Amino acid sequence: MARLGDTSATRTAKVLSLPTRSEILTLLLKSGPKTVKEIADEFDIHPNVARAHLDLMVEAGFLATETRRRTKGRPAKVYFTWESELGGLGEAGVDVTGAVAAAVADEVEVEVRVLERLLHDAGAQLETIKQLLEAKKKGR
Repeated sequence: MARLGDTSATRTAKVLSLPTRSEILTLLLKSGPKTVKEIADEFDIHPNVARAHLDLMVEAGFLATETRRRTKGRPAKVYFTWESELGGLGEAGVDVTGAVAAAVADEVEVEVRVLERLLHDAGAQLETIKQLLEAKKKGR
């Protein structure tokens, strides 16, 4: 039996519980892959703080990572949405074709997509709670 709190709904709630994480997710949905430094600079936070947020979002399944080579220095680790950049906006009904893609990806549509995921995961958590309660009633 699954332990209460070990579901994707709990991880989703933890990721979205801080406005900074929601804003990072929105940024990555709109702009595509970014490094820790780029995200830290964008939000005026220390790179270690940005990395902690990003790693939690990777663990929860919101983001993926990839190592990209640069012309100088060490390869850069970049973070991008699990929905493959603008793919998630396409799923949400946003026309992301051609040169219009960047203009169409506005804040409201991105927020709707994030809330839809949260609602889906919360429904799964509710179903788990119902099953646990039913099992407890049968066990009496």
